[in-house]
Amino acid sequence: MEEAESLCLRIRHALGSHGLAHQCFAVELLAREALANAVLHGNRQAVDKVVELRFSVGRKWIRLEVTDQGPGFRSRRELGRKRDNAACSGRGLELYSLYAERVQFNRRGNRITLWLSRKQE
Repeated sequence: MEEAESLCLRIRHALGSHGLAHQCFAVELLAREALANAVLHGNRQAVDKVVELRFSVGRKWIRLEVTDQGPGFRSRRELGRKRDNAACSGRGLELYSLYAERVQFNRRGNRITLWLSRKQE
C-alpha cells in the first residue's frame, strides 16, 4: 500500500495532461479501493505477492485494471449480495457501481477492470 500514493499522483498527473483533472476524485477513489482490496483481500497482505495496476485514458473511457496473485473470489455471488451499511468491509463493490460505468471481474476473480466515461468539464 506504500506505493498507492505515488500511483495516484501519477494518475492525477495523467488525467491533468488530458484535461480531465475534474475526474481525479472518482478515478483515484476507485484506484485506491481496488488496490486496497487486492492487497488486503486478494493477496492477504503477503509481502511476496504482487499487485499490478494498469491505467489508460482513451477517447471515450478511462480504464483501471487491478490484478492480484490471490485465489480470487466469486464476483457474481458478491455483486448480488445485499450490503450491511454498518459493515466494516464490502463498500468497495458499492463504490465501483457508483463511480464506474462498467465493472468486470475475470473468471478467477483476482482481476477487476473499471471503466469511467471521459467527461468534458
